[in-house]
Amino acid sequence: MKAEALLEDIEQFIGESRALLQQGAMMELAGLDVQVESLCEAALRLSGEDRKRYADRLQSLLEELTKLGEEMAASRDAVSAELRDINRHRKAHTAYRMADAKGKKDSE
Repeated sequence: MKAEALLEDIEQFIGESRALLQQGAMMELAGLDVQVESLCEAALRLSGEDRKRYADRLQSLLEELTKLGEEMAASRDAVSAELRDINRHRKAHTAYRMADAKGKKDSE
């Protein structure tokens, strides 16, 4: 069944994405929106019985996608903070070098 295959693909993507995030790697999200859209369309075509059968799994998938989005945002925020710190350290290092060079020049 197409819905089953899409569910499995998206669940696998979520698992792989979490593993990449834990390793500090960046993720490629291209195509996920198309997969989710296809899953939604397939879910609409399900019989009433199949909808009931997949309801809990679809709800769980929605929750997992939401968590993944939150984890990605936290990772992005952490990287942004690191970049700001690097920039501050670089500016401080430059200022110290300039002050040191000026001090050496004044003592000559």
